[in-house]
Amino acid sequence: MLIHAKDHPVLRDAVAWLVKELRYTIPQRGDARVVLGLRRADESLQLRFEGVDEFTVMSGFPDASNSGERVGVRILDVTHLQWDGVTVRVDSACGGLSFWARSVRIAEGLPAAPRRRLRGE
Repeated sequence: MLIHAKDHPVLRDAVAWLVKELRYTIPQRGDARVVLGLRRADESLQLRFEGVDEFTVMSGFPDASNSGERVGVRILDVTHLQWDGVTVRVDSACGGLSFWARSVRIAEGLPAAPRRRLRGE
């Protein structure tokens, strides 16, 4: 089912980012939301997922604030499944966090653009 899924274009190499914040909210009206705060080197950003379903955080999900813990996420584009508007699948690289979502966007911060090589370099 997910073998045909590709990395979601919202964030390249998402697994290299550390999860530093996780907020799951269920508004009185509307669908559940997840905000993931991510950090890599001196960059940080927040991703906002809308229309979240089957949200799971397992007991023992690593605390990324502990030094030495590497907790990244896989963010997959699953539009090929054509499941009632679901376009995103999220799994933590080490297990313990997973959910489906209708959409994702960068809510705060921007990942640094890769440096372009100049001619002659």
